Amino acid sequence: MSKISMNEGIQNTLISEEELNSQVDPQKYRAYIPSPFIITGLPTREPQKLPFTRQYNNISLTLSGVNHVPYGKYGRLLLTILTTHAVLSKNNTDVDKVVIEYNSLAQLLKELQLPKTRGKDIRDQLSYFVKAAFIFEEKETKKIDKSIIKDLFDEPVDLDDEVKATAVSTGMIPFLSELKYIDIENRSAKETVALSITLSAEFTRYSREHSVPIDYTIYKEISSPIGKDLYAWMVYRNNSISEKPLFVPYKLLVEQFMPVAEGSVRTQERTNFDYLKDQIRAVQKLCPELKVTFDKDGSGITLHKSNLPKLTDEEHYVLVTSTL
Repeated sequence: MSKISMNEGIQNTLISEEELNSQVDPQKYRAYIPSPFIITGLPTREPQKLPFTRQYNNISLTLSGVNHVPYGKYGRLLLTILTTHAVLSKNNTDVDKVVIEYNSLAQLLKELQLPKTRGKDIRDQLSYFVKAAFIFEEKETKKIDKSIIKDLFDEPVDLDDEVKATAVSTGMIPFLSELKYIDIENRSAKETVALSITLSAEFTRYSREHSVPIDYTIYKEISSPIGKDLYAWMVYRNNSISEKPLFVPYKLLVEQFMPVAEGSVRTQERTNFDYLKDQIRAVQKLCPELKVTFDKDGSGITLHKSNLPKLTDEEHYVLVTSTL
């Protein structure tokens, strides 16, 4: 088991104590997100019923938990911190079980770049993470030559020359295996101390193999959960864009980020698209290097190659699917 102390963890993750107290370029603060959450995202608000499932094309993400699952902007920020510790712990050990220790909740908030007033929000989200798991399922269908699979049948089967085959990849991944802390109360102070977060071995392995790097400082400043999801997705897609711009129809954008419920009014899809455009504009104010244009006929958006930090050479930058 690998134990990462608070001091070591901060220096190897996002921000050291020296950086927090100096005028360091915030663009240097890098974090990671598991690839499936680039595609579908955590719930934007607390789900009314569980399990919570999001589906896009051939990919589905299901969150299950005891009464609650992580959600919203603080759930997203915590997810990036947990993933970053998992990814960078590989530099220190090949063991999958990783323990992240903080002297106090205030130190975790400092790493998250959040004020102490957000302590209850983070405590709540941590309690949801420790009791939650996600199931990522991907289905890939293609035509294959019958010679590839004919020997897999117990008995001879009359097959066409080309056979339709669907490969399914799925599995349940708990986020954490243990959460420990001590609440101290007296007349003058109330503090959570000795905070210990143990990542599950499954989550650690998955994060090391399937994670996407982002600029954490920009991500943190985006107030809307959907805005955070859009930013992470646009950074991700930027690395697959050549000099030729990428057009994304508005229907696909809405389907991925704000799907319209069955039975909604016909104009709801357009309303959601207008909201997504507003969120993209807000992201561009924080990240002016991001080049996105909106087609005048309202048919969609166009992503242009942007001068963002290159992520394709990242060891942990993994394309989960070509359909993203």
